Amino acid sequence: MKTNVTVQYIDGIIREYLPKNRDKVQQAMEYMLFSGGKRFRPMLLLNTAKAVGGRITDGAKILAAALEFVHTYSLIHDDLPCMDNDDMRRGRRSCHMQFGEACAVLAGDALLNLAAETVFRGPMSNKNYQAACAYLFRMSGIDGLVHGQSLDLFTETKNIDDATELAVAKTGTLIRAALVCGATVGGATQEEAALFDEIACKLGVCYQIIDDILDSKKCEKSFLDMYTESDLIDHVHELNGEIKAICDRLPYDLQFIKDFCEENAARKK
Repeated sequence: MKTNVTVQYIDGIIREYLPKNRDKVQQAMEYMLFSGGKRFRPMLLLNTAKAVGGRITDGAKILAAALEFVHTYSLIHDDLPCMDNDDMRRGRRSCHMQFGEACAVLAGDALLNLAAETVFRGPMSNKNYQAACAYLFRMSGIDGLVHGQSLDLFTETKNIDDATELAVAKTGTLIRAALVCGATVGGATQEEAALFDEIACKLGVCYQIIDDILDSKKCEKSFLDMYTESDLIDHVHELNGEIKAICDRLPYDLQFIKDFCEENAARKK
C-alpha cells in the first residue's frame, strides 16, 4: 500500500517496547519478531488511525506494537508440534526448531503478556484508547484467535461457509483488530467502526484465499477443497469490489485499504 508508514518505522516502535534482558526466551522473541514479516497489520492500524484522526498518536503506536506482539505469539504457537507442526516460517527455521519447544512456548507466552504490559503504558484515561485495547484482546482470545485455532484443530471444513468462518476467525481476527483499533483510537463512531470491521472480515477471507492458492501443496483445510483457483480469484475480486464500496461510504481517505486489496490479490508470497 502507498504509505509513509514503513516496515522500518514500525520496527522502531516495536523495539521501543521490547524488554532489555537478553536471556534465551528474549532471543527467541526477537528471532520471530524480526524474521521478515510484512508488518501489514500494524501498518493498517496506523494508517486507519491517521485517516480517521488526522495524525498518528502515541496511543496508536502503542496499539500497533501490541498488535504485532500478539501476531508473533500466534505464529510461534501455531507452528508448535501440538498445533500445525511447521518446521519453517518465512523461509527459516520456526521458533521451536531453532530454540526448542519449551523455549518457543515461553516466547509466545511472553509476547502475549508483553502486549498487555505495553498497552497499559498508553493513555488509559482516554475512552477511545480503552475501547481499542479491549477490542485488541477480545480478538486475541476465545472470540478471536483462540476460536480460530480451535476451529482449525477440532472441526471439519465441509463447505464454503465453514472455510469462510475459519478464515474470518483465524486470519481475519487480527486484521479486524488492526482496522477497528485504528479507527477507534482515531475517534471513529461506533457505526463507522462497524463498517471498518466489515471491511476487515472480507479482507481476512481474501488474504486466506490467496494464502491457500500460494500454499496449495501444504494446506489441509483450504478454499481449494471447494473451488478451483480461477473461481477463487474471481471471488477475491468480487470481495475487493465490496470492500472498496464500503470504503467509499466512510468519510475518510481510505485509498491505502484499496491499495492493499490489489496488492494482496497480486502477491506471490
